[in-house]
Amino acid sequence: AVSMALISRLVSSRKGWRQHFVHFNENERYLKSVYTSYVRPALEYAAPAWHSSLTNGQTAKLERIQKRACRIILGPQYTDYASALSTLHLSTLADRRTCICTKFAESLLRSDFRDWLPPSREHITGRTTRSSQKLDIPLCRTNRYKNSPIPYLVHLLNM
Repeated sequence: AVSMALISRLVSSRKGWRQHFVHFNENERYLKSVYTSYVRPALEYAAPAWHSSLTNGQTAKLERIQKRACRIILGPQYTDYASALSTLHLSTLADRRTCICTKFAESLLRSDFRDWLPPSREHITGRTTRSSQKLDIPLCRTNRYKNSPIPYLVHLLNM
């Protein structure tokens, strides 16, 4: 088992990841499993709470971490980020966060916290229409609220 001290040195080190893995088996499968088991969960922790309010720069910085991990995992076989993702069978972090948020919103609909979301249009109007299963979109007077989790989750559920 890889210790958390090693992982913290791995993430925070400026020397690069490969130097910490000289005594480990350096094949792609092992490095990918370390990345997907330890690093990526830290990058996606509590994503439904903060994903909707990320700026493009912050998204690029997060994506840069995965790009660097792909470069380390593939070594000299790395050509570009898109082909590395397909070779390693990974998706972009932005796509994963959207999927995580969608799953969270769907589970929120079925949970005891359903009242955190606005009611469906059918519940408000009493009429059944093509869009009656969609949730009522909350009124957003500021961009800060518009980029907060609840309106974003409602948008994902209404897609």
